[in-house]
Amino acid sequence: MKKRIEIYSIITGLVFVISGMAKSLDIAVFVNTISQYGIENLQFIAPFIVLAEVLIGLMLIFQIWQKKTAMFGFILIAFFTLIFTYGLLFKEITDCGCFGKIKMLNTSPVFTFIRNFVLMILLFVIWKKGETNNKPNKWIFVTVLSFMCLIAFFAGYTFPYSNEKPQKYIAKPIKNSVLNEFVKTSKDSIYLVFAFTYTCPHCLNSIANLKEYENKGVVDRIIGLTLNDSVAQKKFIENFNPNFEIKTFSAEKFFSITKSFPKSFYIRNDSIIAEFSGELPCFVVFNNAFTPKN
Repeated sequence: MKKRIEIYSIITGLVFVISGMAKSLDIAVFVNTISQYGIENLQFIAPFIVLAEVLIGLMLIFQIWQKKTAMFGFILIAFFTLIFTYGLLFKEITDCGCFGKIKMLNTSPVFTFIRNFVLMILLFVIWKKGETNNKPNKWIFVTVLSFMCLIAFFAGYTFPYSNEKPQKYIAKPIKNSVLNEFVKTSKDSIYLVFAFTYTCPHCLNSIANLKEYENKGVVDRIIGLTLNDSVAQKKFIENFNPNFEIKTFSAEKFFSITKSFPKSFYIRNDSIIAEFSGELPCFVVFNNAFTPKN
């Protein structure tokens, strides 16, 4: 039995470590997964979730306080399963995002439920039959601490901050930019491309200003880019009655545009003239600050 518990601990521990490590390598993807559930204000807990996963995984691998560690792991998996179930039923979210941007591991909802159920069974067995007082030695302590520091670095480095400085008067052909895969423009028209999410408060605070850009003749056309979420889109249209086109994309493709939202692109002569992150200013401020002067 003891040998079997050790094997269970290593298997479940590896799943936790791989999951946390995969998220940390591009935590912006995980942050935006959280935002799809309508809990944008909780995005700052993403790094702590990643660190908790990795810590639980390492403690299971090194057989540290098996019973307590397995209990916390069981609770965490159960919580994630409940959240995913809510997202699947009410938000039409089919990608659990458990392994960050490693799509081959983020499989179908059925497999997600099966995997979580198996993990919970293994953790329950460890919880019941595992050792209680197997404390770490100095070597294990240093290893765990070092790995946690590495994960914390990656999570902090890839966390999406909205502090990008505006890029003004740098004409960049749209065909040479990431936007070429998302929009098609005409050389004789002026555009504002607005990348946003339905739950981002900074995005929603920008919509009233955004609608005025075309009304006041600042641009000829506004194009909104966002995630494919039919439920959120219906609610958004009811609340804001947008006067602009909205194009939706899968999370994998959409997040290739940027890691901070909203993101705005001012396009003229088939070139990006200005791009910036953060809440969109009113059309008067934009004209004064972002429209290139001839």
